[in-house]
Order: sequence, then structure tokens, then C-alpha cells
Amino acid sequence: MEESSYENVFRRKELQDMFAAGDAKSLDDLYLLEDVALTIKEFDKKISFYKDYKKKKAKDVSDEIKVLENKKEFYKTIMVTTLVSNKEKSIKFPGSCSISTRNQKATWKVKDEEEFIAVLKEAQKAGEDVDDVLEKVTQYNIRKREANKLLLMWEESGKLEGFLEKAKSGDIIDKEPAKTTVSIKFLEQEEDEEMEEIDIPVKDEVTTSNADKYDGI
Repeated sequence: MEESSYENVFRRKELQDMFAAGDAKSLDDLYLLEDVALTIKEFDKKISFYKDYKKKKAKDVSDEIKVLENKKEFYKTIMVTTLVSNKEKSIKFPGSCSISTRNQKATWKVKDEEEFIAVLKEAQKAGEDVDDVLEKVTQYNIRKREANKLLLMWEESGKLEGFLEKAKSGDIIDKEPAKTTVSIKFLEQEEDEEMEEIDIPVKDEVTTSNADKYDGI
């Protein structure tokens, strides 16, 4: 084994040992950071592969379920046809199962909800009562950056605890400590490509009154 390869394996073992211990210590040589960056690049490739694989497997599973559902309905049709042709409504197999037919009323299925909602709205304008069918739902979304600024302002003004007391649950927000981040940019990346940020915990919490210093909650 070449010396460079041996060193690379040793360095990665050192990183793995740190990770296992949960202790992010400083490396002996600043230039070893290149090996760490390239290792992270390999992680990104694996993550991308697994995400694509997960999507493909999910699609494969969905397709298989659809095939099985179609087979199940087809076999049920065979059962109905057999019972009807023998002028029987039901049959029982002791210790196994019982099979019976039932008459089901015709039902409508909405294939395009957006278009059907438009139809219901027009019918409503024409005086039709569609209130039991058409349900209006209001959804709120939290803008995390703005929420972080608001929570920081409430904390500095002393209002935070008062507002939190109104909550049914006491565990609705959590404040992460300040931390230093590092950016990695590989040479083959475009100049305007966004750099990935890696979080590095800071032992001593740094306080600041600038809301923009906190990017997430």
C-alpha cells in the first residue's frame, strides 16, 4: 500500500473515532482539512444516491401495490360472476371463509377536485346549497426567519414567557445556541453556486441583540 493511501485511511479512521466519541477536536495539521472536505463530498454523493434510490423504491412499491389492487378487484369479479352464474348469493367454507354478494348503489368519484370546486362555486352563485359539500379551509404557515426575529424581540423585551404561558403545551419552541459555520466550495462548482454550510457547535454561548444573527429556530 502506498504511503499516501495509508495516511488517507489513517486520517479517516481518526475522523471516525472522533465521530464515535462525539468530540470534534482540532486536527494536527491545517492542511488535513482538504481530506475532511473531500470526505464530506463523498457523503454528499452517497446522500444523493440514497435519495434517488428511495424515490425509485417508493415508486416501485406503489406500482406493485397498484398491480395487486387491480388483481384483487379482478378476482373479486370472478367470485361474483361464479356466484351469479350458480344463482347463489353466498357460500360458506367451514373453518376457512364465507363469501357473499351484496348490491351496492352507484357512487360518484371526483377525479379533478380543483375543477369540481369551480363547478360547486358556480352552482352556489346560482342558488344551490353546496355548504355540506364545499368546505373552506384556512391554513397558516410559519415564516421561520421572521418568527425567529419576533421571538428574539419578545425575549429581549421580557414578553416571551407571558405569551408562552398561553400555550396548551409547554414544549413548542427551542433556542439553539450560537455557533460558527464553515463553507465548502469544490473547484468544479460554478462561481455562483451556493456553498454548503456545516454547523460547528460553540461551547460558550454568544449573546447578541442583532436578530439577523439567528437564522433558525
